[in-house]
Amino acid sequence: MRSRPVEHRRGESPAAPGPSDTELLQAVAAGSEPAFEELRVRYGRAVANVCRTVGASDREDCEQEVFARIWRKAALFDPTRGSAAGWLLTVARRTALNLQSGQRAWTAIDRELVAPAPEPSQLDAFWLDAALARLPERERTAIELAYYSDLTENAIARRLRVPLGSVKSWKRRGLNRLATLLGEEAP
Repeated sequence: MRSRPVEHRRGESPAAPGPSDTELLQAVAAGSEPAFEELRVRYGRAVANVCRTVGASDREDCEQEVFARIWRKAALFDPTRGSAAGWLLTVARRTALNLQSGQRAWTAIDRELVAPAPEPSQLDAFWLDAALARLPERERTAIELAYYSDLTENAIARRLRVPLGSVKSWKRRGLNRLATLLGEEAP
């Protein structure tokens, strides 16, 4: 028995029957989280490919920032100017390029921006310093600025000239890795 092909509206992913991409973007603009999640499912791989192709330094940060921008800017989509897929992938490409250029600026950041750590006990300080040294520099810097310099995530983002979402990701991942490292290295 042969199944009949299902007809799809323009701009809709053939593998995912339901609302069109345009309808999903309009729902996201109105604040619909389920519509946003559906767009993430439909375009997650494409966004990951754009981030990888453009060469954004951290693909996970790139993907997160792309979808954060889609959430914030969905109301700017104009279906009379092009397809929803084209708009989404343009946002992805521009975001990845911005993050890639921001990476060049990141390497120029002076480590003196980070205030020295307060003095914990010598043994605690030894383990903490050893664990911090093993974190990627972006994660370590986000944690040091947050906890040693007592800066908010917004202030860190401004100081490092990176998107707020990246700071949040670096801090969260860094704290998770730090907890794991300290758990492994505890006496």
